[in-house]
Formats: sequence, structure tokens, C-alpha cells
Amino acid sequence: MALDKGKQTKKAILAAARKIIRDEGIDALSIARLAEVVEMSTGAVMYHFKNKRALHKALLEEYADHLMHQYISYEARFEGAATETFVPGYVEWFKAFDKDDRGWAVVGIALLSHFYYDEEIIAPVKNWYKTIFARIAAMPEERRIPTLLVIMALEGFFASHKLGLDLVDPALKTQTWQYITEKYLPSDVKKKTRK
Repeated sequence: MALDKGKQTKKAILAAARKIIRDEGIDALSIARLAEVVEMSTGAVMYHFKNKRALHKALLEEYADHLMHQYISYEARFEGAATETFVPGYVEWFKAFDKDDRGWAVVGIALLSHFYYDEEIIAPVKNWYKTIFARIAAMPEERRIPTLLVIMALEGFFASHKLGLDLVDPALKTQTWQYITEKYLPSDVKKKTRK
């Protein structure tokens, strides 16, 4: 029971840290400010995160976990082999992210830009991308380049959204997703029916 409470407290602290980053910027994130927001003592926060670096590392790990969870949940909406559901999952994920990123865009870009040169802290996100690119490399040769092009195009949409530079007309985005779907997806991939 105490372990569950500790996990819940840690989750609450991380959620508060994300809120500070979203609302006040990453430079406002300190152990003292975090303690104030979660209404705990500084020592209580430091029990879970011994210093600011440990907090930052946990935030990047959580961000990488979020990316993986989101991608897996959208890919699971399609029937077929993993090589066939990969791109439709990515397209659906971006469409949902574009409508409502739930604050992850600001948090993600703040963390990634702030820790760009810190290999240890940024490792979980790099590992997530390595997983994505390994899946592409494992595809049949004729599928690799088209898949990589689609994923990099979608990553461009993600990046412009995260940076607040998402100036593409929504109708043009919709047309782009339709184009990707028509040109790059196997015609036999079907969306699972919800029961």
C-alpha cells in the first residue's frame, strides 16, 4: 500500500512539474516551486527526486513513455501485420495530437530543447526514436523509403505544432493525410471496429 502511495505521489509531482512547464516555462521549474504547487515540503519532494536533475530525467522518461503509449494505442486501432499498421497508426496519432495535444507539445519541446546536449537525460526519447527507425529498417525493402518519407513528413507536422508554428490550413492538412493514406498505405489495412 505504501508503495502505491509513493507511486501516486511521484505521479502527482510529475504532473505538477508538467503544469509548471506548460504555464510558466521550464526555467520556473525548481524543487521549491514544485513543493509549493504540490503543497508539500521541499524535503518531501526531494524524497522522490533527490535533485532537479533527477526530476528532469524522470520528466524525459515520462515523456518517452507517453510517446510510446500514444503510438501503441493508435496503431492498435488497425488490423494487420505490424508493417501494415505502422503508418496508419502514426497518421491517426497525429490527427488526434493536432486536435488536442493535452499540453504535451509545450512540455515536450521545452524538455527536448533544454536538454538537447545532455545525452543521459535525453536518452529515453532518443531510444524511442531508435525503436521507430528500427521498425522501418526491418520492413521489406520496397516499403522502407515510402514509410520513412511518411514518418518524417508527419514528424514535421508534429514539430511545427510543438513549436507553435502550425500555420498549415486545416483543410490542406486533411488533404495531406488523405494523400498519405491513399498513396502509402496498403489497401487491405482496415480500422478495427469498436464494440
